Parts: sequence; C-alpha cells; structure tokens
Amino acid sequence: MTGMLSFARLLALLEVSRTGSISAAAKRLQLTPSAVSHQISTLEREVETKLIERGPRGVWLTAAGSRLAEYSESVAELMHRAEQEIRELGGGERGRLSLGFFASAGLQLVPTALSAFMTGRPHVELNLIPGQPHELVPRLLSTELDVAVVFDYSAGPPKTSPGRTPNVTYEPLLVDPHFIAVPPGYRPRARGFISIADLSGEQWIATEGMDNEVALVDRICAAAGYTPNVRCRTDHYDVTLGMVSAGLGFALVPALSLGPVAERSRVPLRTLSTPHPSARHIRVATRADNPNPLVPAFIEHLQNTAQRLGAEMRQLADAVDAASS
Repeated sequence: MTGMLSFARLLALLEVSRTGSISAAAKRLQLTPSAVSHQISTLEREVETKLIERGPRGVWLTAAGSRLAEYSESVAELMHRAEQEIRELGGGERGRLSLGFFASAGLQLVPTALSAFMTGRPHVELNLIPGQPHELVPRLLSTELDVAVVFDYSAGPPKTSPGRTPNVTYEPLLVDPHFIAVPPGYRPRARGFISIADLSGEQWIATEGMDNEVALVDRICAAAGYTPNVRCRTDHYDVTLGMVSAGLGFALVPALSLGPVAERSRVPLRTLSTPHPSARHIRVATRADNPNPLVPAFIEHLQNTAQRLGAEMRQLADAVDAASS
C-alpha cells in the first residue's frame, strides 16, 4: 500500500456498506454502477486487500472492508465538519475578532454593537482590549487587533505617513459633544451658556491627556488666556462625576461617558462657551489589508449603533442647551 487513500474511493466503499448494493450506492453518489465498481477495485489494489465479495444476491463487505468502511464513516463526518466550518469562517459566522476601544466607548457604543453582532454568531470568539487611541493603533498595525474604536479632537481623520500608519483606514462614527459638569452651589455670573473665561479662578477635575498631547481642559483654558487649577486628573469619568458632585471642581464630560453613574450622581450639566472646539470625533480604525470577514460585519453594527447614539446625543445637547439658557 502506497500513498494517500482517495476520499472519493472511501466514500464509494462507505455507500456500498450503507446500501448493500453497488447500483444503490451509485444512485446515492450520482455515478454509474461501473464507476463505483472501478472505485472499489482501485481501492482494493491500493490497500492490497479484498474489500467486498460479489454474489448472485448482491455484494457484502469482507472483514477488512467493514473495518475500512468504519474509518470511512469517521473521515466523511470529519470532512463534513471541516467543510461546514470553513464555509462559516469564510462567511463571517465563525472566527475570532480582536477589538480595541477607549473606556467610555465601552459603556454603550461597543457593548450595544457587539450584542447585535453576536446574535446568530455563537461560534465567534471575541478578544476585547481597552486602551487609549495612541495605544490601540500600534496594536492594530501589529495585527493584534482587527478593529480599534478611537477618538481625537480634529474634524479630519488622523494623518498618516509612509513610515507610521500607511495601512490604517479611519471611518467616522459620531461626534461626541462635551458638557461642563457643575458642582453644587455654583451660581453663574450671567444667564446663558457658561463662558470658559468666567472659570479662571475655579478648581478643575481634568483628564490625563492623549499620548503627548495636553488634556482638553488645558487647551481650552489656554485659549481663554489662563492655566487651569487642576485638583485631580483621571480618565475615569465615574471618578470625575463623583468629585464634581462632591463640590471639588468643574469638569468637561463627553456625552458618550454619561450613563447610570451620572444619574446616580445627579451632576448638573451645562453648555460651555469656548473658542476652542471641544467635541470628540469618534472613528473606527481598521487595516486596509485585513481579510477577516468579521470586520465589515461588526463595523456595520457599530455604525448602526453610532447612528442611534448620535440621535440620543443631539437630544441630550438640546436639553442641556435649554437648561443653560
């Protein structure tokens, strides 16, 4: 016996075993009886063993033929599972998706999109990695991540250079407005939106900042001509809102970060008047050469979720504007 046994010949033997007839096996396999006989004869030559006996009342398998038919059953089942799994992998019903996202995207945007995405995909594995945008993009380029949900404060997507991020594609998801969280007892100097210039003597709860950039509070205060008096820096908005509610300072809070914790803290939100743009532009970053079929499927759910959240944010902004006027 030499070489690898042919699956087609093993299948012919298996069907003869199942049906007890070469003609019936041929019908199941959509072949002619002579073609099935040829497959069996060739298989017998390959294994150098008699596999079937022929008689006036039909055919039956020898002991060796029966044993090989049992193996053929296992091979057929394995091939069926392999074909099904490969089709599911190619069709985006199975596989692995590695997703990176910044913290406040993990409150509503990412979980809601993932919930819809996973419906009907019970075999998909998820690898979820939180981080700042400057941490996630290199991991995207290294192929550790398939998708990264990131943000910046520019209306245009981050610029790429041939030496850094040539393969990253950015698609817009939504614009995340910032509100000013006001500590209890604050009385504005005038009606209407709170001006950043009026808060020069106040305490602030600020963020750490992105990579080597200064935090947003530092930038908008600098645009108003002063350096903010920062009491605490944290990138956890539940901590930020807790400190504001305790009267420890003001904070800029993006709409996407507002969830049940904001309702528990009952922190008043107002619209801030500032010459410096304060909205976050949230985008989904992918590699242009990533063949993973799960990526476009997930992005579709991410975009649908972002569209719904965007409408809710506009309603919230309208309500905050009304409360600020």
